[in-house]
Amino acid sequence: MAKLFNNIRKKLVSEKPSASRTANYLKYAIGEIVLVVIGILIALQINNWNETQKMNRWEQRFLIDLKSELKSNLMQLEKVNIGQKRVGNACIELKSLIKVATIKDKSKIDSIYSLTNYQTTFFPTTGVYDSGLSAGKIENLNNSKLKYAIMNLYNHFYKRLVYNGEILDDVIGNIDLDKDRYYDRTNKKLKSWEYIKNTEFTLKLDYLQARNKEYTFLSQQNLTETKRLINLVSAELN
Repeated sequence: MAKLFNNIRKKLVSEKPSASRTANYLKYAIGEIVLVVIGILIALQINNWNETQKMNRWEQRFLIDLKSELKSNLMQLEKVNIGQKRVGNACIELKSLIKVATIKDKSKIDSIYSLTNYQTTFFPTTGVYDSGLSAGKIENLNNSKLKYAIMNLYNHFYKRLVYNGEILDDVIGNIDLDKDRYYDRTNKKLKSWEYIKNTEFTLKLDYLQARNKEYTFLSQQNLTETKRLINLVSAELN
């Protein structure tokens, strides 16, 4: 194409000035403009193709790393959920036992109460998600359903669970401030039988159980959503 326009240019230069020569110049000029536009469009198309390929490679790497991060969070969630269920069951069993217990049941109450000391809350690993967010590339993921599922898990479910975990930690902190008064941490025993039968002790168990119930529900919800997202990421990678 370029050779053709060079030949036309040489021919026009050699022609004598005339109306036909002017018309030919206009045709030539328009032709060159069209050629330039076509060249620009081709260059843009190639550039867009290159950018698409880069994005596809980034997305593949991102999803592989995200799946690994989600699996790590899932393992942590499973441990937290099991532990919190144990605490909740211990609270329920203690409250039922205390109603009918005699001093002979003291060692059993001590054993069950020690289970309530397990308090682990969830703090998700978010490095892979954060890097994708800061790069501004999560918005460009090809699968819209997957994109919104990722953002919903990290921005809604995880944040809500962490917030409630902080509340639960405060509850435990408030109980711990007063715990040495009635609990022997070294021997893991309640100090006084009279305190066990006191309404104050039952109210502390009620307070702990209420927050534990909410947190256990949310941790189970996060387990379900994390598993669902892992399945979505796996399907996309396949």
